[in-house]
Amino acid sequence: MPPADHSATLRSRIDAILRSFCGDDPGRSVAFRGYRPELALQSARGDVARPAASVMKIALAMAVFDGARRGVIDLEQRVAVRSFTATRYVSILAGFDPGHMLTVREICRLALITSDNPLAVFLQGLAGLDSVNRLLAEAGCRPPSEMAAGFTEDDLGPKNRASVFTAEAVLRLIDVLRSDPHYADLVLALKNNLRNNRIPALLPEHVTVIHKTGSLEGVANDAGLVEDGQVEFAVAFLSDHQADTARTSSGMASCSLALYELLGAH
Repeated sequence: MPPADHSATLRSRIDAILRSFCGDDPGRSVAFRGYRPELALQSARGDVARPAASVMKIALAMAVFDGARRGVIDLEQRVAVRSFTATRYVSILAGFDPGHMLTVREICRLALITSDNPLAVFLQGLAGLDSVNRLLAEAGCRPPSEMAAGFTEDDLGPKNRASVFTAEAVLRLIDVLRSDPHYADLVLALKNNLRNNRIPALLPEHVTVIHKTGSLEGVANDAGLVEDGQVEFAVAFLSDHQADTARTSSGMASCSLALYELLGAH
């Protein structure tokens, strides 16, 4: 284990990076966890509740897999594409014929890879909000973190803001995802996330980022694991009331790179 003064210096530098992302903007939060003995959970405004947006789809998919573990959901059940709800937003389902069949396992994967709302609505019907919130509680994601709204057309927009996370709570959920092999399918899906303009944007191509974004008006979120065989850490960015979400996304990318370079050098 590194000397105590070295560990303290490293944690201090991490704290500076996290605080640099937040700056004087009360609408930004970030939490970090390094998976080395000398590192622990650190955050800047990490206990502030923010709209979870589509980051909550991680917990929704995990709740479906928990239902499968209990024997009440069949991951191999096949569902016709024509049975999913319509949406005014883009959807991966447009790429399939109406009669094409997807398994529940594939629906979970695609919901995380593409953040598709009709797929998430189907998963809500399987797991339900109570199951999601029970999973959050068991993961240590205490109130105010909860799923209080879904991803139907009626729930999207302002109503979806009722589902909230703290950045620290998201990392507790990621700890469970990382440590339990039962969720391996979900980890694979998050590794193949198609929305990569936040945490992964500036990282070297060989770095694996297992993450989920979330967006609403004024909200830009991203949370996940960063690893390359030597460096491994989790980071969760949540925000609200952002006048320029593209700038916020750029800040997440810069912060993630700074954390990666710091840990790679130490």
